Amino acid sequence: MPLNPPPHETPPMPLLDIVGAMSTHAASAAVRLGVFDALPGTAPDLAKMLGADEEGLTLLLDLLVTTGYLTRDDDVFAASPGWVSAGYGTPLVLWSSILGEFWKDLFDGVSTGRPRADFYRWLSGRPDELAVFHQLQSGLAGWLAEEVVGLIPMTPGRLADVGGGHGVFAKAFVDATPGLDAVVVDLPGTPSALPLVEADLSEPLTLEGYDHVLLFNVVHGFSRERARGLVREAVASGADVHILETTTTPRGGVADQAFTEGFALNLWLTQGGRLYTADELEAWLREAGAADVTRTDLTRSPTHTLITARSTS
Repeated sequence: MPLNPPPHETPPMPLLDIVGAMSTHAASAAVRLGVFDALPGTAPDLAKMLGADEEGLTLLLDLLVTTGYLTRDDDVFAASPGWVSAGYGTPLVLWSSILGEFWKDLFDGVSTGRPRADFYRWLSGRPDELAVFHQLQSGLAGWLAEEVVGLIPMTPGRLADVGGGHGVFAKAFVDATPGLDAVVVDLPGTPSALPLVEADLSEPLTLEGYDHVLLFNVVHGFSRERARGLVREAVASGADVHILETTTTPRGGVADQAFTEGFALNLWLTQGGRLYTADELEAWLREAGAADVTRTDLTRSPTHTLITARSTS
C-alpha cells in the first residue's frame, strides 16, 4: 500500500516510489510465507508457526505496519482493514513476480525498441505463477460475464471464443442461450472447460462455420498489425464479432488511470502488445466489412469497454 505521510511531511516523490517498491515485495513475501493467514500473532509466535527466521520476519512485519498492510497492538500484529477487504493477495504475488522479472529490462526494451515479449514462455516454466494467472483470468471473466452476457443478444448457433482460455465467457453464453454451442480457440494444452480448437493466434487464423466470435481480453496481447489482423479474420468468418477490451481511458479515478497506463506498458514489455483505443477497434471492424458497430462501457468495471458488430460477409 502507498505510504500516506501527514500533511506537514513532504518527502521526495522518488523516495515514496522506492518505499512503494519495497512494500510491494514485502507484502508479496508475506503472502507467500502465509503471514496473513496466520495473523494475529506476535513476531516470535508467527516465526515459529511459519518456520521463518524471527529477526527477518520482525523487520518485514515492521515495514508492513508502516506501509499500512498490518496493524500492531503492543506486540501483536494483525491485518489492516484495507488488506482484509481488498482481496488483492493473489494478484499481488503474480504482479510482484512480473515486475521483478521483466521490468528490470524496461530500459533495454525502450532504448532499443525490442521488448522481451516472452511472457507466456516465462509463465509456462513457473507453475505457481501459471496457476495464479489462470485463477485471476477465470475470476475476472466470471465477474465480468455476469454483466456482459446481458449486453449481447446471443442467438442459437455456434460460438468461437478466440483466446478464451478456460472458456468462462463462452460457457456463460452457452448456459444463458438455448441452442448455442461453443468452442475455445487457443493454444494447445489450454485448460478449457469447452472443446478446444488448437491454434497459434500469432499466426493468421481461419474461422469457419461460426455465428458468433468473441475477442475478449485478447487483442491487447498483440502488436497493432497482428491485432488488426485478428479483427479482420474474425469479421471474415461471417460471424457477428464481439470485442471486450481494457479501455485506454478508464472511467474511474487516478488509481484506475495509473494502473491502466502501467498495464499498457507491461503489455508492450512482456508481450509486444498494447492497449488500443475503442475508436481504433471500431475502425478495424468497419474496414473489415462489419456493420452496426456499437460500443458499451461496462458499469461493473470502469476499465472495460464492449464493442459489438454484425458481419456483412
